[in-house]
Amino acid sequence: MRFSEAEEQYRELEEQLVRGELKEEEFLVQAAQLRVVDPEGRRWMISTRTGRWLVHDGQQWVFAEPPKEEFEGEEVEAEALASAKGMEPVEAEAPAAAAPAAKPASRAGPAIPRIVLAGIAALLLIGCLIGGGVSAWVFLLRDWGEPTPVPERPTNVSLVQTYTPRPATPTYTPTPTQTPSRTPVPTDTPTPTNTPTPTDTPPPTPTWTRLPPTPTSQASLAPTRVTSVAALTPTATSTATPAPPSGQTYQVRPGDTLFEIALRFDVSVNALAEANGITNTALIRPGMVLVIPVPGTTPLPPTPTPTWTPIALRTSTVTATVRATATPTTAATRTPAPTATPSGPTPTPGPTRTPNPTPTPTARPAALTGKIAYTVWNPFDNRYELWVSRVDGTGRNMLGEGFRQPQFRQDGNLLAANGDGAPNYEHLVTMSPSGGGKVEVSNYSEDGYPTWSPDGAIVAYSSNSWGDGQVRLGIVHDMFGMQQDWIKIGTTEIRGEFPFWMADGRVVYSGCDFMGDQSACGLYWVGAGGGNYRRLTNHQSDTGPAGYGTRVAFMSSRDGNWEVYTVNMDGSGLNRLTNNAAHDGLPTWSPDGKSIAFVSNRDGAWAIWVMDANGSNQRKLFNLDGSYGTGNYAWTNERISWAP
Repeated sequence: MRFSEAEEQYRELEEQLVRGELKEEEFLVQAAQLRVVDPEGRRWMISTRTGRWLVHDGQQWVFAEPPKEEFEGEEVEAEALASAKGMEPVEAEAPAAAAPAAKPASRAGPAIPRIVLAGIAALLLIGCLIGGGVSAWVFLLRDWGEPTPVPERPTNVSLVQTYTPRPATPTYTPTPTQTPSRTPVPTDTPTPTNTPTPTDTPPPTPTWTRLPPTPTSQASLAPTRVTSVAALTPTATSTATPAPPSGQTYQVRPGDTLFEIALRFDVSVNALAEANGITNTALIRPGMVLVIPVPGTTPLPPTPTPTWTPIALRTSTVTATVRATATPTTAATRTPAPTATPSGPTPTPGPTRTPNPTPTPTARPAALTGKIAYTVWNPFDNRYELWVSRVDGTGRNMLGEGFRQPQFRQDGNLLAANGDGAPNYEHLVTMSPSGGGKVEVSNYSEDGYPTWSPDGAIVAYSSNSWGDGQVRLGIVHDMFGMQQDWIKIGTTEIRGEFPFWMADGRVVYSGCDFMGDQSACGLYWVGAGGGNYRRLTNHQSDTGPAGYGTRVAFMSSRDGNWEVYTVNMDGSGLNRLTNNAAHDGLPTWSPDGKSIAFVSNRDGAWAIWVMDANGSNQRKLFNLDGSYGTGNYAWTNERISWAP
């Protein structure tokens, strides 16, 4: 197969894929079969992602330009046709006549270049003469005949003293305030008045008199000294006792996590961490030697240790200043006559009016903070643009063109992205949230979907760099040296895509049971150091996982169209969060795990939406002001990310 034939077949396959006549999996398989071997024995193939030629240099596939093909001339074809018909090739007639006709052309041909060269030489000579004359005038002839002025005596230059006033320093004059008194202010007690003697006058009329005023206290706060005495009171604090060691040790290898090591030796993560003095279970380094505790044991319960806590015996007091205020108090000197009680039926009370219930106000959603990274398709340049915005859509900033599938590091200070389509950055790239400090961290342009490790030191990814149409999971163990390797089960690479590195060290991805029932597809998880993989969900369209704690959000078309779901890491608690006829997907968790952002076109245009972790309070944050690439499923290959 020639290079031109392979390119023509690739364009036909690409057109069938765009028209929907060919599925993406069939396109990848058929495109991977378009291989060419050049005369030097080198293998060539076309990249299914970029459409450019790749050559195998003995170790890996690299981009290169194929050699130009040599085509046979017309005379050779004529001779081959003549020999096929049994005829001798016809020679050109009158060669002697053609030769003289060619001689004038060969003689007249060089004449034009000679004239052009002569003209150029003349122009150069004229330019040199003009330049020499101008230089002579500037440096020699312009002062010809004029004496050079010489100063008669040196001029003394003295320094002039200047004074720059300093700005006036503001002074602060304290305002006198009245100091509160610690002593109660004495007040005069009014003398009680004489009580008049009642007189018997029918009907008896009570006579009222004023009693002495009752003092009413008005407390005013006055500062008092606080004296505290510390009493030694024992308070129990816990000190954990590590589990007994089993005598086994294990040296941490690149990609290992404490969770999978604990599974391997049948011990708990807490027991393993306590036995080795590890405070952060997400931070272990290759080369560490871990002591393995006895399988099935857990750390002993904490032993109370007495500590001494000071207790205040005296507290601040409030001194009240009592000021007597005359309050009239009436006292009857004679009891009035009793009032007659009316007889007859007791009136029935009327109906009591029931007050209307007060409506309970609906709780407003909590204010959202942080920033969101997302991509928008540029139809003029035919590549994606990477943007970062606040959650409310303000402060938008484009980080560059050609970058896709972004993910923030946990602290939000670094961003990893796929540089497929970016000039000079076609591999995995890290950058600051403002787009500066771009650094390539992988070796292949097919590497995509970068996801940060729990400690934010390295990234995992998926790639089809082998060129066989299968996507594998890998880890960049050295971000600066671009050292990367595959995640394996035994000696076989894990097949899957769209990975997400969970906080406990497991990697969730979208794939199938490639070593068993290959039709069993959905979400799977595997340890970062490799080993057995386990199935999490059971539908082939489940993809785009994003985790927080032990919960995984993902998108799926299992119910007819693309919606957002959540599930626990043990496969339980499957819950559908969105439900409408539009496309909802690409979920990402808020930094505090209380909200989930996603993309949707439910209003007719692509936008960033947000909801609570249980699916309530769904609302739009801002429009993307653009769309995704060509094809109905192009948006499902992208990603958004939310960071502080």
